[in-house]
Amino acid sequence: MTAPDVSASLDPLLTGLAGSGMTVATAPRLRRPVLTTTHLLIPALDTYTASYATQRAVVAHAAAHLRYSPRAQPSRGLKPLSVAVIAAIEDARVDSLMLRDCPGVRAWLLPALREAADPHGLSFRAMMSRLGAALLDDDWPDDNYWVDKARRGFAALRTRLHDYAAFREMASILANDLGQMRVRFDANDYAVPALYRDDNSFLWDHDPSTPPPDADPLTLAATSGYQRSDRDDDADERDESIAEVPRPAQTNELSRTAYPEWDYRLELARQDWCTVIERPPAAQAIMHAAAAQSDLQRLGSRLALPHRQRLSRDRRLRRQLEGESLDLDAAVTVMIDRRLGLAPEPRLFLRPARGTPHFSILLLVDASASTNDPVTGIGGGTTVLDVERTATAMLAHAAAECGHRVAIHAFSSDTREAVNYFRLLDFGDRLDGSARTRLGALAGRFSTRIGAALRHATTCVMDEPNPHRAIVIVTDGEPSDVDVFDRRYLAEDARAAAQAARRAGVAVCGVTIDAGAAPYIRTILGHGNFCIADTARALPAQLSAIYARLVSN
Repeated sequence: MTAPDVSASLDPLLTGLAGSGMTVATAPRLRRPVLTTTHLLIPALDTYTASYATQRAVVAHAAAHLRYSPRAQPSRGLKPLSVAVIAAIEDARVDSLMLRDCPGVRAWLLPALREAADPHGLSFRAMMSRLGAALLDDDWPDDNYWVDKARRGFAALRTRLHDYAAFREMASILANDLGQMRVRFDANDYAVPALYRDDNSFLWDHDPSTPPPDADPLTLAATSGYQRSDRDDDADERDESIAEVPRPAQTNELSRTAYPEWDYRLELARQDWCTVIERPPAAQAIMHAAAAQSDLQRLGSRLALPHRQRLSRDRRLRRQLEGESLDLDAAVTVMIDRRLGLAPEPRLFLRPARGTPHFSILLLVDASASTNDPVTGIGGGTTVLDVERTATAMLAHAAAECGHRVAIHAFSSDTREAVNYFRLLDFGDRLDGSARTRLGALAGRFSTRIGAALRHATTCVMDEPNPHRAIVIVTDGEPSDVDVFDRRYLAEDARAAAQAARRAGVAVCGVTIDAGAAPYIRTILGHGNFCIADTARALPAQLSAIYARLVSN
C-alpha cells in the first residue's frame, strides 16, 4: 500500500473516530507511530510489520488519545521509568474509553496486545507488555503480583475512566514499586511493546530548560481513591533498610555464574535464571575491620559454644583379648576349633573404639539487610549479623580442631540478577587474623535468595575430595527478594536446591533465628535437618546442636 493509499483509507477512519480532521502519513525511519496535533505518522510498510488490521488499531488508539488524553503534560521531576509507566496506564485508560464508546474496536486491539505480551518475562519491557494485556483483556492469565496489583487497581477505577488524576496517581505508585523491585529501565532501548501504540510523545512536554529527570525524587499525591496496601508499606520499609548501605561497586566482581531456579507453579526449572556474583567484602568495610575483630572477641566471651565431646561414629574392634562384650563370630570359631581338637584362639571379645569420619563443612551465612536488626539482652549495639559471625567463627574453630575442613561463605541477593556471594573462609584456610578481618568486614544488605546461593555453595563444596560433605545454612528468616511477591516461591526453590545437593552427595541442614520458622524451614530442609533458635542469643547452642547431629549420623 502506497502513502496515498494509506492516507485515503485511514484519514476518514481517524477523522470519524477522533471527531476532528487529521492526516495520516508514513515516515520510513520511525520505530513506532507518532501522534501530533495535526498528523498521525506511521512507519512505512517496508520497515513496519503492520497489516491493515494493525493500521486500524493504530488509528483507533490515536483517536482515543485525541478524544480523552490531556496533551503536553510537563515531565519535570519525573524519572524516565515513571514517565513510561504513567504513559502505559494512560494508554490502557484511553483504550478502555474507546472500547466502551466503540465496542467493535475490541477486535482490533486485543490481538495485538496478546501477541506483544511476554507472559513470563521480568524485564521492564516484558512487564509493560504483560500490563498492557492484563488491563484490557479480562481473560488474560497473569499471576505476577505487580501485574495483579495493577489489574485490581485499574478495575477499582473503571467507573472513573475520565478521572485522569486518579489513574496518574495509580501509575506513580506502580512506578515506585518497580523502582523498589530494581527493574532496570533503559530509555534509549525501550519501545512501547504493542505495535499499534504510539511513542506517547503526544502526552508530554519535555521542557529542555528543566533539570534531568533523575534530579528530583518521585513524589506521590494522596488524593485518589487508589490506596496503598500493607505490602507496599512493607516494601518501603525494606527499601529504606537497603538504602542505608551503599551497593558494592560493580567492578568488585570475582566471577559470575548462572543457575536455574525452580518455579513450583509451572513445575519446571527456569534455566540460567539467577546470576551469582562472587565479590570480596566491601573495601570500605575492611578498613574498619580491626574494630570488628575486637567486637567479635568481645561478643565471643558472652556467647559460649556448649562444650561437647569429640563426636564420632562408634566403631567396634573385633577379636580382642578383653572387652565389654563377646564377639559371637570369634566364639563360633573357638567352638569349631575345639571340636576339631585344635588350640582355640583366645581373642573372644569386642572392644569399642572411637573413630571420627572427617567432614568438609561449609557454613553458609545469610547477610541480608534484616541481619542488621539489634539483638536484645546482649547490649553494645550487637546485631543479628554480629551473632552469626561470632557463632560461625567459634564453630569453625571447634570443628577444625576435631579434624574437619571448614569454610564460611555468606550471601545476599539484589534480585535474581545479582545474588552476591562472599568467601570469608575457604577450605584449608586458617581462621587467622586475615580471615577474621574478612568476617568483620561482612555487612548486611539486600535480600535472602537462598536457592541460588545454596546451588553455588554446593558447587564449592563438591570440589572437596572428602566424601563426607555438608552445608549448614545460618539464616534469620524465610527466603525473600524484592522481585518476588509469592511467599511460597523462593521457599520451594530453596527446597529444590537442597534436594539437588543431597542427590549430589552433600548433606544440607540449617539453623534459623526465627521462632515462627517451622513451616518454611521444614519445607526447605525437611524433618530433622534443622534447628530453630528462638532468639539470636540462642544461635551458638543451636548451631552446635545441628553440628553434633550432622557428624554423628
